[in-house]
Amino acid sequence: MSLIDLMTMAKPNRELREKLYSRLWRVHPDECFQCMRCTSGCTSLKLLELKPHEIILLASSGFIEELASSDIIWACASCLKCRERCPQKASPYDVIIALRNLAVEREAKIPEHYMKAVAQILDNGLTENVQTVTSRKMEPFDREKLRLPSIQYPDDRFKAVFMEILGG
Repeated sequence: MSLIDLMTMAKPNRELREKLYSRLWRVHPDECFQCMRCTSGCTSLKLLELKPHEIILLASSGFIEELASSDIIWACASCLKCRERCPQKASPYDVIIALRNLAVEREAKIPEHYMKAVAQILDNGLTENVQTVTSRKMEPFDREKLRLPSIQYPDDRFKAVFMEILGG
């Protein structure tokens, strides 16, 4: 008897599953016993159609193509809480990152907000611009006023390495 996704009539792909597993280092999705500790601490839970433990279950079942082509893998906030909380080292984060890499290899559509973050990192090395914040008393604070060190912006070497990692 074989497993079939009744929504899409997709069948598990064992070869793709093995390809995904070969990219995981010290992560064992097959050892997940669905305790849901990863899900209970997930920062992005409200944004996910599938919970982290369900992503692990689908990946270990072989539904890699469906996961890699979905928007679910791009909603992860990469907070690493799931990795810290998992007693079995079946980290959904690592599986999601491997699925993202697989999606990029297969030239799947990458969400615009994700590409904006990559462009921002290339531009100034940060995911957000340095901001001035205002207190409740309407007093502005910047890094200098808070006596924080100045930001070291990336040089051309960083940009070259970053682009090499991205495959560009």
